[in-house]
Amino acid sequence: MELQIEAQNITMRNTWQEKIEQEKEKLSHHHAGLLHHLRVTIEGTMHHKEGGYEVRLVATIPNDTVVVKRKGEDCRALIVDAFDVLSLQLKEEQRKKKKHA
Repeated sequence: MELQIEAQNITMRNTWQEKIEQEKEKLSHHHAGLLHHLRVTIEGTMHHKEGGYEVRLVATIPNDTVVVKRKGEDCRALIVDAFDVLSLQLKEEQRKKKKHA
């Protein structure tokens, strides 16, 4: 799986990068072969009501693209939450695929 990590309006911290790598490994293990490309974007937002960060995951899978967005104040927790939601969506995609097979 190809992984692209980018930061917008903020400097990427090593702890975030490491957490993204850990979560990517979990995804690769549980959904082997399903993900072709994963782009992770962490953006510093100026919207106080929504928190200071937005984490976006864009995953390319066969015949589809899955997008997850999370906003809040604790970036590391947002990364974990976004990857958890992506994992659930990938499980659903695999279930649909098996149903139609």
